[in-house]
Amino acid sequence: MKKFLIIMGSPREDGICSELIKQVSAYFVDCEIKVYDTYKMSPAPCTDCKYCEYHDGCSNKDLDIFFEDFEDADYIAFFTPVYNNFFPAPLKAVIDRFQRYYSARFKRGAKPPIKKPKRVGVVISAGSNARQAGDYMTTTLRQSFTVLNGEVCARYYILNTDTGKYTFNLVELQKIVRQLREE
Repeated sequence: MKKFLIIMGSPREDGICSELIKQVSAYFVDCEIKVYDTYKMSPAPCTDCKYCEYHDGCSNKDLDIFFEDFEDADYIAFFTPVYNNFFPAPLKAVIDRFQRYYSARFKRGAKPPIKKPKRVGVVISAGSNARQAGDYMTTTLRQSFTVLNGEVCARYYILNTDTGKYTFNLVELQKIVRQLREE
């Protein structure tokens, strides 16, 4: 059975990202789905302690189970709002903790540092028309996943949520699912 890892970057349990997780998950009923809420995870920040340059893993053990699921996933999807033109702090802390894989690759020579390839999607909601910020966020993930044995192959923007002038576009939703599941 394929594994689908959802990374929730919003603090709102009943917000737009949560609704989109429900909508997207419906297309992955044939997969084992795990959802990680970065606000509930409360990840410690990377402090560049250098532990991962010499050892597998991280000196902070708070994300060990998450990273086991991360490495084992076939599909990964990030669901996040835009905060000050970037990811919210808890999600950014998780992304910073990818350092363990960059060190594995570039300091310890692991090629690739994650064995199982992944298809990755990004779903971004923004209070304004923050497409440029969304593009930058997506580019950041694309760059990260070049080392993490993954391909960011799908993205979906929901813009202008602060005004209430947004819609859930079923065509775009199905497009991200198709792009994510394409094999």
